[in-house]
Amino acid sequence: MGALYSRPVDEMPNAQPEHAGPMSAAPTTSHARLIDVLDALVRRAGHEPWGVRELAAELEESRSTVNRILASLVERGFAIEVGAGKYALGPRLRVLIQALSGGSSLLRQCRHALDVLADAAKRTALLSIHSRKREEYFVAACSETQAPLTFRPDLGVAFPPSFGDIGRAFTLLSPATRASQPGLGPFGRMSDSEFPRALSVATCELENGLLIAVSLHSLGDANSDDGYTPSPQAEDLARELAACVDAQPVAQPQLQGDEDKSTLARLERLMQLACCLPDGFALTPNLHELLLCNSATAKKVLQSAAEAGVVNVSQGRVYAGPKLYQWAARIGNQSASLPDLCRSILADLVDETGETVAFLEYDASVGTAQFLEVVQGWRPIQYKLQTYADVSLYAGAAGKAVLAHLNTEVARSLELTPFTEATITSHGELEANLEKIRHQGWSTGEGERVSGAFGLAVPFFVDGAVRGSISATIPQYRKDECDLPRLVERMQTAAGRIGKILSLGVERHAP
Repeated sequence: MGALYSRPVDEMPNAQPEHAGPMSAAPTTSHARLIDVLDALVRRAGHEPWGVRELAAELEESRSTVNRILASLVERGFAIEVGAGKYALGPRLRVLIQALSGGSSLLRQCRHALDVLADAAKRTALLSIHSRKREEYFVAACSETQAPLTFRPDLGVAFPPSFGDIGRAFTLLSPATRASQPGLGPFGRMSDSEFPRALSVATCELENGLLIAVSLHSLGDANSDDGYTPSPQAEDLARELAACVDAQPVAQPQLQGDEDKSTLARLERLMQLACCLPDGFALTPNLHELLLCNSATAKKVLQSAAEAGVVNVSQGRVYAGPKLYQWAARIGNQSASLPDLCRSILADLVDETGETVAFLEYDASVGTAQFLEVVQGWRPIQYKLQTYADVSLYAGAAGKAVLAHLNTEVARSLELTPFTEATITSHGELEANLEKIRHQGWSTGEGERVSGAFGLAVPFFVDGAVRGSISATIPQYRKDECDLPRLVERMQTAAGRIGKILSLGVERHAP
């Protein structure tokens, strides 16, 4: 189990929180530059997008280098272009961070436990994580108590170790300090009035290499000079988190995906592994095969990622590093639905074609499909489609594109109730139609669900399973004016991009 240290915090000099420059501690490799740009995009998530000139100045890089990196990030969905020359965080990193947030035993365990601690102590409870490589820490999770005046810091904002009681507690995690075990004393005042003093800080080093702190804060006691003893509840929670993390078994992963051997693709594969298996996977001799490179290149990718805090390597295992947890703190709580993640792709498709495009999600757990997003085209006559209502899989192009890739028993079990005179009501005819769809990769429907409407749909797949479809709905009178082969090609390209962005590609196998 990780070692636990619970100490009072000494008086600290007055200082404002600083944001360590993203280029300050990372190695100057191409992998490091990619991580720096990603980090900058995360810091601006939900705010004004970066301009190339501004970002280049921030990173102290040439505009041509930054422009080239952004182009590669856009291609793989890590960034999106917002207007002319403006860039924001793309959906791919959000997908990976959602996997980390759901798969990390540390984050899963602390969510409810922090709430319990905050309620019991009548204080705000924080979980903070320290990054050794960058000499900074950040608040990863926060639970507030019921009080008229509350304190909730911004999650994921970097502070130097010189800032505040939490930073001081982290600096005490050194071999000399651990050996001396000094006695308890009064806590010092926080250096920033907007970040209340810590009434108690319990720090712990985990086997995965993370340094964590569980702390309690109260605005009501901010002006008190009384001393406080460490909270047994905070100490207990730190021990529980350490025990939970340290007890996780090692994973033996397999990785699916494209055959791209670019620098970004290799870094992405390592991030896929770290986000999908944050509690550790085996550092095996065949890691280079997973990253699609030779052993020397794999070592460089791993070293650059470790230096930047994307991964931690310890005792033959690779873990999610503090940088990924920091990104999770910044963007992990901004829940994103499938349409949110794919909206830029849908918008591009509408801009190219002018047609109304609908995003249909299939929920395999209950066997239902719904239109979750409809982006209206720019042509003057368009169909309006209802969202968040169940869509019959057998009637219309969007549903049939999904049904064709489900078990044949699903189609045979459906009751084929007609919506219009064109609705397919024969199971034999439906199965023949679905076989054709599987063969050609796209489906059509003419007035099967809405009279006078022609639909064209393409399925998308997430980790090998059909997850939905994107469809264009066109008035039948305009069908012959459309370049259908070109429309199919564009929709298949968009569906492929959606599948790549949403797929995690990692399979976990027991050792």
